[in-house]
Amino acid sequence: MKKTVLITIVALCVVSLVAAPALASTLNITSPGEDQEFNTNRSVDDYVSMLKDLVEADSAGDIIYPDENEVTYPFVPLKKDGEIVGYGTWVNSVIYQHAEDMIAVVSPEGIVRKWKPIDANDHHPELRKEQYLSRYYGMTLKTKFDPSVDVISGSTISSNTFFFELRNILVAFEQFGPGAE
Repeated sequence: MKKTVLITIVALCVVSLVAAPALASTLNITSPGEDQEFNTNRSVDDYVSMLKDLVEADSAGDIIYPDENEVTYPFVPLKKDGEIVGYGTWVNSVIYQHAEDMIAVVSPEGIVRKWKPIDANDHHPELRKEQYLSRYYGMTLKTKFDPSVDVISGSTISSNTFFFELRNILVAFEQFGPGAE
């Protein structure tokens, strides 16, 4: 019993320490004409190509840049056989003082279909494994953060950042995306 309480307290302390930077991270999105402090030098066409590959789409529609969105999450409709399979977007985040790009595809219903960090480094190889990535497939705005799972991954700050980036994507999709009222 004492061991369980101690582990719980330590886990909560770790989560508290790492969640604050994740919640405070600035979400700068690459779009035409923007100058960024952190940049991975990818073009819009690079992101669209990676998004198409991620969900095996055969075409992409025109990028939607929501006018009212302060963060400017772009959404690109991705199609396979003429049907929309989801809306792709990308995020340039900062983890450990380096740019960390991430792509994600949201279903028309507002559910994370697929995602992946593009620049997962050698210290965090689990961030490239389907076993890790699939934890967030099906994520909605109601999905709760589970620190006990993510602390175990060995990429605590990265895991927190990616969870909250995905959540921000879902919020932007709901408020400003193609299906917003």
